[in-house]
Amino acid sequence: MEKVPRKKEKKGISGKKLLLILLCCAILAGGGAYFLRAPAQLPPIGDGEAAVMLLNRPEEDISAIAIAPRSGMPYPLVRTENGFALLGREDAALRSAALEDLLLSVCQLPAEAVVAQSLSPETGLSAAVFGLDPARSRVTVTYGDGEQKELLVGDPAPNEDTPQRYCMLSGDPRLYTILDSDAAPLLREAAYWTSFDQPRLNGSLLDRIEISGEKEFSARYTPSGWQMEAPFAYPLAASKMDALLSSIESMAFDSYLGEETDALLREYGLASPAMTVRLVQAATVITGETVEGEQVTLPVAEKEYTLKLSRETEKSEIFALWQGGVYRASTFLMGFWQAVEPREMVLRSPVNFLVNDLSAVAFTMGDTASRYEVRMVESVTENNQIAVDEYGRTLYDCAVRRHGESRDMDAEAFLAWYTQLAALSCDGELPAGYAPTGEPRAQIILENEQLTRVISFYPYDALHDALSVDGTALYYVRKTWIESVSETP
Repeated sequence: MEKVPRKKEKKGISGKKLLLILLCCAILAGGGAYFLRAPAQLPPIGDGEAAVMLLNRPEEDISAIAIAPRSGMPYPLVRTENGFALLGREDAALRSAALEDLLLSVCQLPAEAVVAQSLSPETGLSAAVFGLDPARSRVTVTYGDGEQKELLVGDPAPNEDTPQRYCMLSGDPRLYTILDSDAAPLLREAAYWTSFDQPRLNGSLLDRIEISGEKEFSARYTPSGWQMEAPFAYPLAASKMDALLSSIESMAFDSYLGEETDALLREYGLASPAMTVRLVQAATVITGETVEGEQVTLPVAEKEYTLKLSRETEKSEIFALWQGGVYRASTFLMGFWQAVEPREMVLRSPVNFLVNDLSAVAFTMGDTASRYEVRMVESVTENNQIAVDEYGRTLYDCAVRRHGESRDMDAEAFLAWYTQLAALSCDGELPAGYAPTGEPRAQIILENEQLTRVISFYPYDALHDALSVDGTALYYVRKTWIESVSETP
């Protein structure tokens, strides 16, 4: 068991520093449009011109970093006894990796290019076109000796090699560009910095996925594959479900906005969410080792998670309610929920049960009606010993018996025929809403301990049959296919 570190006593901020911080906030909150504009070209720094360091003092010299993003409220990060913290929320832990990126930017920030030597009415250059009036973000770095440096960060600059942004330094008339990766931490809103736990889901343990709201989707896991239950019943393609499960495992939020309250839900469009996702995780057992070296197992009960999602904003953001917290997320990491399209996820080759997952196969067409019962039996060597592989695991053979017979049939003949059935693949899509009528002209039924899959063939047109799987017809197949497998073993 890890020891919980004691919290260090925090020292109050001195009057001088507090005055400095308040002055910093006042500067950030105030407007200012004293910069003017520049060309769209991005000339590189000349060979004879030394690279300009816009910010270049060590971290230990910094006492406060005030950031005023255009889209949010200004806020300062201040140095405390335990490192940097949000002013007024000194007890809230910050995201360590994000804070490291910010400190890298404000401790050593090089200019990538000098775009213009000055912005003035005489040159006809206007700062507004570069996103500097008002700035995308106004950043003020305050040092322990009282020095302040103010940086304006603007719009993205056109560059084919590396993404960059326009910027200016207070007291310097020149217009610069900096790397977009250096600018990113300077554009963050206050909520971004608060530390929080990201979702940690294991896709292999999920038993059920349900989506309701603007989109309907429900699927359950079986050992024979995922089965869709809504908006219609149909087996799902393993590759499509693997992609969805991978996205669920990678699900992440951008920032934590606060604990769930009615006011917060209304503010972020979660009082009436666009989508509600329900995830059910199967019961499992965790094994581990104690500090004394003893092996222990811990049963974990079935667990249910609920995720509520807002509609996408103009900034390509989504707000989420998860485990009692409200979060901001990007469509890059959370937009996959909106992209779930049930019809695109279905299995197009429905005879996909492995032989060792079969209990029975039934085939009906015209006067032909055959049923085969399948089981796996231990493989025996010529010396009448149970066969094993190189790791000592028992090997099995497939045994097949026609329904009503007392002896097993030739398994090789059955396996060759079943291989033909497994080659069934759709040739095209049926019209939306199509429903077959009358009796099917042929039917294949697959059975195992978990599922019974019914595949029916209905006359569609002169060349094709409509293919119905578990009562839902989505595709058609050429008529000659069912005839090619009609000769049963």
